[in-house]
Amino acid sequence: MTILFSGGSKPLSIWATNTESGYVSRFLDPDIKSMVLEVGGTNVSTTYITCPKDHRMTLGITMPFLVMIVKNLKKYFSFEVTILDESGVRRRFRVSNFQSTTQIQAMCTVMPIGLSDGWNQIQFNLAEFTRRAYKKQFTEVVRLQINANIRIRRIYFAEKLIPDDELPPEYKLYFPLGSKKEKKGKQASAKELQSKPPIQAIAVEAAPELPGRVSKVSVNSAKQEPAPPVEAKVTPGAHELKVEPQDVAQTIEEPQKSQEPEEDMMQTEGTEEQTEIMQEVIHEVTHTPPDTAVSEPAEPGAPSEDAEV
Repeated sequence: MTILFSGGSKPLSIWATNTESGYVSRFLDPDIKSMVLEVGGTNVSTTYITCPKDHRMTLGITMPFLVMIVKNLKKYFSFEVTILDESGVRRRFRVSNFQSTTQIQAMCTVMPIGLSDGWNQIQFNLAEFTRRAYKKQFTEVVRLQINANIRIRRIYFAEKLIPDDELPPEYKLYFPLGSKKEKKGKQASAKELQSKPPIQAIAVEAAPELPGRVSKVSVNSAKQEPAPPVEAKVTPGAHELKVEPQDVAQTIEEPQKSQEPEEDMMQTEGTEEQTEIMQEVIHEVTHTPPDTAVSEPAEPGAPSEDAEV
């Protein structure tokens, strides 16, 4: 449901304006080559537009998602949403780029927001914020107020967030493709330019944590760390393997067991060869003929038996 479209014939038909120290004007934006609505001024609190126009009336919108397509002017900016919860109490959410911390009060919650350069898409989950901040169920939107300084293309509510590729063409923000000379210089086709996201989406989905609370998810995720896998070293030319620690222990123990019987076999083979050689030597010595008796060599300097005395 759209409540403001800057390209319409009467974009502020249901809006009331207050320009005590500023202005509200509509003109052609040079970036998107389309009509936009700008709210600007020196005082943020006294320059704004609010919907509905009559302060005695309410919007009565039950859709929980507020989406705004705006351009960052690099100045102070804020907006305020008034909602009705299940208990019939009106509560306000005030968002600004000059607020540094989130403050939850009984009837109003103040929170910061950061905008990127150029065009942005602000996505505000009202139901989630109401539940987290006040423990109540969101019922409907009562009023919306946009303060200076901001440039607006469209403001609408939705039942759920829709991806960019499923949005209707009138809800998308298109940028001009440029002249032919610029295309040749950049060497970019029209398909490549259209495939790029035209605006930066700022999703305000995470609700503010209450003071003194600690997120359990972050604590548990910090304690549990996955153990690194054990990988076996592989020589060049071999296939890569992943070995478990038990397999590694088995591969180390198995070669030690297999080496012992090999050593015993080598020792037994060596002893059998030695015994065969000794038996052959003994057989030759014991069976030598009498003509070839072996005489022990005489010691040097000792007299021989055949020498004459």
